[in-house]
Amino acid sequence: MIALIGNGFFAVFAAQNDKSRVAIALGLAVVFAFAAIAPISSYDFFWHLATGRWIVEHHALPIHDPFAIASDRTPWINGEWLFDVVLYAIGGLGAASILRAIFVAITFAAAFYFSPKNSALLFTALAFAGAFARLDLRPSTIAAGLLVAAIIAAKRSSIVFIIIAILWINIHPSALLIPFVALALRPILTIPSALALLVNPFGWRAIAAPLTLTSFVGGGTFVNAEWLPSPPMLFPLLYICVVIGVITFAMERKDIPRFILFALLAYLAIAHVRNQGLFFAAFPLLATPITRVPRSIAYAAAAALLVYVAIVSPHRDGLAEHRFPIASVERLKATQLKGNVYNPDQFGGFLIWSFYPERRTLTDGRNELYHTYIGEYAKARLDSRAWRALLMKYRIDLAVDEHRGTLDVLDAVTKQHRAIPASLAYWPPREWALIGGDDVSMVFARRAAFPREEIARWELKR
Repeated sequence: MIALIGNGFFAVFAAQNDKSRVAIALGLAVVFAFAAIAPISSYDFFWHLATGRWIVEHHALPIHDPFAIASDRTPWINGEWLFDVVLYAIGGLGAASILRAIFVAITFAAAFYFSPKNSALLFTALAFAGAFARLDLRPSTIAAGLLVAAIIAAKRSSIVFIIIAILWINIHPSALLIPFVALALRPILTIPSALALLVNPFGWRAIAAPLTLTSFVGGGTFVNAEWLPSPPMLFPLLYICVVIGVITFAMERKDIPRFILFALLAYLAIAHVRNQGLFFAAFPLLATPITRVPRSIAYAAAAALLVYVAIVSPHRDGLAEHRFPIASVERLKATQLKGNVYNPDQFGGFLIWSFYPERRTLTDGRNELYHTYIGEYAKARLDSRAWRALLMKYRIDLAVDEHRGTLDVLDAVTKQHRAIPASLAYWPPREWALIGGDDVSMVFARRAAFPREEIARWELKR
């Protein structure tokens, strides 16, 4: 088996022997790696890390969500389990930023090396500039690399292509794209690659789960920024790449199946922000080359794009402190107060990693697990009685909430509207003590849940 895999990969790389192109690709890999070094900002990073820890410690996959108290008691079809285990195995946050940068660099260097020679550098630089902000350390980033690998392997090695399909379905649900890649580039692999998707711990449910989630998101029950469309004003490079792809195909009119695959990825990227990484990673390999642009202009434009990335991105590893309640968590740990913790979903992963199992978190970003809670929460944010009922139902004694500004409330006596700090509305001082906070969040403790002297020890003035 190892020999077959090795021969497959050898067949992939033996197809290219242009030494100067190899040198350029290696140089690009170095440039991309330095440009891609950035602090981790994905809110999902920590629940992936916590899941990997749980799987390693229990030597099994969780049947139901073990972390959040508001998740539905339905089977958890975690199609990203392999990413979770590897993330935990490599040491989590310590090595994650650097390894992510290396992976992203290899992805785009490979896309350059195997793309049509004309305009390859310009297209790759354009794609990297559009994608780098979307390729945080998360399963979808690995999926983007696997998409590139699948496109490269499709016409070179059937074995490698099937192996990629099996890895992909255990890392990210976007593996459902691989039969379409086969259909466009090597139709004989369409059925084998579709069958390969069943090689996962959940069988057919791993294929059905992302389709169900997409339907749930489309129902409008909740809003997740990653599932929103990609507006042109916020993502101009996406639309520039799409227009380039359409125009160059219209000029050349070659390889219609490849263009259909390009159009499918473009549609997915425009329809949902979360799919942009897949489109950009594949763009250099799928777009028709531009044969009429002088090489000097193409190189200058590529250099300008890479300089742009280098200027606008923060080049350091570690964690993006402005996105996580780091100081608040340390404060809550110091108090040693126990209980269920209310939190907005974006903080859920960080709190799960920080507190589980000593304290239980309310929710996190895994939308598919919170059908019941999402409806309850939507109602509770607009009704004070529903809000109190929500906190009581889940036995909330602690809270790590985001800063929410002010709320417009109706005075029950005067019938007049007035603006008050949101923290006073949701966490009234007579019931909740402010015991910590930072630039990102505020920490509250329910007075009735803890001894008065403990509250007095940690309470801060509002």
